[in-house]
Amino acid sequence: MKKIFNFVILGIIIAIIAISAYIFTQNKVGIPNSMIQTAVKARFPIEKSYPLGKIKLYNPKSYFENNKLVIEAEYMNDALNDRISGTMTFETDLRYEPMDSKLYLSNFTLKKLTKEGKDINIDKKPIIRTALNFAFSQLEKMYYLI
Repeated sequence: MKKIFNFVILGIIIAIIAISAYIFTQNKVGIPNSMIQTAVKARFPIEKSYPLGKIKLYNPKSYFENNKLVIEAEYMNDALNDRISGTMTFETDLRYEPMDSKLYLSNFTLKKLTKEGKDINIDKKPIIRTALNFAFSQLEKMYYLI
């Protein structure tokens, strides 16, 4: 009798573990990092025009940090015949839409900006940060990765 009771308890524990694993993993999608990096590179170069010039992002490097996709890209800003270059670092979440089976950028934000190799403190330049965040937040609406 004790053997049957132990067997039933073990069966219940295994069933609980199996059900928990199913519930935890049913909404997870696994996508290899190499596929995401290839998809990011395929979206570049990106060019955006604005009233006094245009900006071009190219040569992206992407990696994951703190469950966020980080994209570092070089930029060339041509405004009023003045060319400025440097790097921009963006951070974004990834959102999978099961309805169309596509992976989208979500919460796209500018984290770091350099000009001619020198860091620009975007916290002290809210107009630049706001304008760039707005311009490139359009990417999350327009672009899907995969």
